[in-house]
Amino acid sequence: MKKTILRRAALAAAISTTSSGAMAAGFYLNETSISGLGRAFAAENTVGDNAAILARNPAGSALFDTITLSGGVIYVNPEIDAEGDVTYFAAPDTPIATLSDQKATDYAPTAWVPNAYLAVPFNENWSFGLAMYSNYGLETDFDSDWPVTTIADKTELLTVNIAPSVAYDFNDQFSIGFAVNFLYADATLKTMVPTNFGLNPTVAGADILSYDDADDWEVSWTIGALWNITDRTRFGISYHAELDPELEGDVNSDLVPLPLSPFNDAKGKVTLDLPDTLELGLYHRFNENWGLALGALWTDWDDFERLEAFIPAGGEGFNPLLFKEENFQSGWRYSIAGEYYPCEEVTLRIGYAYDEGAARDGFNTGDAAANAYGLPITWRTLSIPDTDRNWVTIGGTYKFNNQLSIDGGLAYLWGDDETIQEFTTVPAPTYFDGGTTNIEAWLAGVSLNYAF
Repeated sequence: MKKTILRRAALAAAISTTSSGAMAAGFYLNETSISGLGRAFAAENTVGDNAAILARNPAGSALFDTITLSGGVIYVNPEIDAEGDVTYFAAPDTPIATLSDQKATDYAPTAWVPNAYLAVPFNENWSFGLAMYSNYGLETDFDSDWPVTTIADKTELLTVNIAPSVAYDFNDQFSIGFAVNFLYADATLKTMVPTNFGLNPTVAGADILSYDDADDWEVSWTIGALWNITDRTRFGISYHAELDPELEGDVNSDLVPLPLSPFNDAKGKVTLDLPDTLELGLYHRFNENWGLALGALWTDWDDFERLEAFIPAGGEGFNPLLFKEENFQSGWRYSIAGEYYPCEEVTLRIGYAYDEGAARDGFNTGDAAANAYGLPITWRTLSIPDTDRNWVTIGGTYKFNNQLSIDGGLAYLWGDDETIQEFTTVPAPTYFDGGTTNIEAWLAGVSLNYAF
């Protein structure tokens, strides 16, 4: 059995993928717990109603008096559509043909996002934790006859984060925690000639450039703290350091001649600048029946400027080889949620969040090829159709007894339509002038929690 098959089989139960354009800024994932889903992930690093807090704050294991397990899965059903005009050029100011109102519908596949957590108190002060989840993911996949697969065909990022942690509790009032993050990332980037490419049928369906089986392990860290201000009010803060996995994979191209060499399983390396994050949370229980959660999450996307590969076999002209300019910007996610406790066994939740997109508005004026043709191109791209999003969520927990409980959550999110303009010269100068016409998603999840 090949190494790739073994690797994917071993991680299949843990690894997750979802569409960045529908889920969160850039391709950051919030979907770390099902109780959090019902709260729109407000104060997810603070509430601590189950061991899933360990994904957001390693100090969370200090909240538990007994060994506690939590595990669940979230089903994500995104709907991303785009539409626009596609123009082919022979030379600047010399269009050959225009295909009007070209539509790509539902080009972000559905996904399952699993998670699992373990909190282990050691004594009155020390506790340990183990978290396994995904906090970055992306998949967009266009039909093979989409006229601009030369610009955007398949983009995929799969990740799993394994985070052992330790926490120290100071007199049940203040606790700190530290975690080590072991991140596995696997990526695919692909552009191809449309299968119905009429300008040159001899190259229809050919790979322009594919970057496959690119993967790496990266190590980083998280630090967090919890402050029990009163017996009803808790504040949490946590910081996740950035990750920079160097994804090594195989570069291939079917087309000759190209502005590229005819690569055949040439080795390449792409450094992926994944952002650091800072999360603030406040949870207050007013009385026996009502609670409030407030959250703010800052994601530092400024370092994610471009996707480029270093391909030693390509010589100077391909080191680096630019895939895509991105020029992301940092932003905030704000969330608020209410909880209602009608009885000891039941908790009901409702939440709202506003998530700022990482893709910049405006135009990339530094693209030499587009400038030569006098064509404006946006920072926002088809492969990562990012936008600001609104979330509305509901959820609940039912306790069977003091040991076993079940969580459920449901969310709907939507974003504004955005203008997208992109250009490529391979295999023929091609310009897309349009944008997204729909960005929305439904999320549903369930989890079980057990305290020994």
